[in-house]
Amino acid sequence: MKISQVFKKYWNIVISVGLVIPLIAIASENFTKAIIILIIIVIWNILGILFRNFLKASFLCLLIFLPFNITYQLQIGNLGPSLMDSFVNGITVNYLIPTLSIVDLLVFLLLSSLIFTNSINLKKRGFSFENIFILFAVFLILQNFFMGISLTVFNSIRLLLYIFTFYSLKKNIKDILSNRILSIILIISILSVLFQGVIALLQFSGGSSVGLSFLGESNVVNGMIGSSFLELNNALYLRGYGTFPHPNVLGGWLIFNMLLGWYLFDSMKRKRDYSILLMVVSSLVLVLTFSRISWLVCGIIWLAFIIKTFISKRGRIFTLIPLLSERVLNLFNGGDTSWSDRLNLMKSSFYIIKNNFLFGVGLGNFTNNMDDTVPITSNGILLLQPVHNIFLLMFSELGLIGSGFFCTLLYFFLKNREWNLRFILSLVSIFIIGMFDHYMFSLPQGLGLFFLMITL
Repeated sequence: MKISQVFKKYWNIVISVGLVIPLIAIASENFTKAIIILIIIVIWNILGILFRNFLKASFLCLLIFLPFNITYQLQIGNLGPSLMDSFVNGITVNYLIPTLSIVDLLVFLLLSSLIFTNSINLKKRGFSFENIFILFAVFLILQNFFMGISLTVFNSIRLLLYIFTFYSLKKNIKDILSNRILSIILIISILSVLFQGVIALLQFSGGSSVGLSFLGESNVVNGMIGSSFLELNNALYLRGYGTFPHPNVLGGWLIFNMLLGWYLFDSMKRKRDYSILLMVVSSLVLVLTFSRISWLVCGIIWLAFIIKTFISKRGRIFTLIPLLSERVLNLFNGGDTSWSDRLNLMKSSFYIIKNNFLFGVGLGNFTNNMDDTVPITSNGILLLQPVHNIFLLMFSELGLIGSGFFCTLLYFFLKNREWNLRFILSLVSIFIIGMFDHYMFSLPQGLGLFFLMITL
């Protein structure tokens, strides 16, 4: 048997071995993290063999493991001396350090499955996704060539990987989502939301992380700088993180699960009531994130779902309600500075856009180009974060030309698909969240959520 035939038949083994080799370097720094990644690779292979379909296995693995913020920061030795300085005004900025995520691995496995199951059909004539994708890739290559920054190269490869993979997934999604797979997705999603809910409740009640850093849990403590907590009723409360890097990202993932529950309700022929359970549980866990934007989106989704489905057809638990009301009232009485911080970051983005209107500053390079416009919080801390608006962030980093290519590629995601109420609500959710946060463009988990929401 020829080598090419062996590779075609056992491609999953070859890729798995190729992925295991780098784990040696990771194991030298964090043995537990390396073991978790190894387990994910093994589960992917087991599911692929059980279903006799690695495309379905890859999609299920993406849904199972996307919540875990398992990352590995690349060091200067990994990328060479061209790695940009991760310091701004003498402060280390994590956004300036190239970081591999478990989501990157899962998207790579999904793309590999699409390739080796012959599920990618390219159309290179005329106004096509493939031609615009090539033009966008050329733009990013030129942008990276003139900047010579490893971070932008790394983030550009990630963005191109996600765009191509999820577009190819969209074209094959109906073949993946059989009734059996839908039932499995429902079970996975309910268990996953419950698991994240338990962690978030323990974080909220205990005021600190619960020791699951090997699953991606952030090391946070009530009142500590860098942790997201609330001061309500003269007491400090840690917001629920789950295993996400921030409570807002957990909130976005829970919104996705609500929309997924709606999708399953419309798609499944049996056990539809359990999909409503997924929506309910996601909504309850969402309370612990104290993400007001997610609460707003949650309310809109429930209102639309109830009208469409029913009307048209015919200890801390007791203190939680006043806490929620005060959390909302803080928007209007000056007790919360998050809106002023967001406004100041928007001003920084206008400065960057003005000076880099056509070509942008490169993906991931926002904080390094704020110059003297870096906002200062009420506590006197430099706010070295991307602007909390994915539209301004995209324009800042890609410029007019790159943003034009990116939006054109998104057009092909929306083309020739059913525009039902649920899908419209998905776009509305992305718009509302994207107007007040950046993770759907700046973080791997956020990018995964973004593309899943416009794919399903």
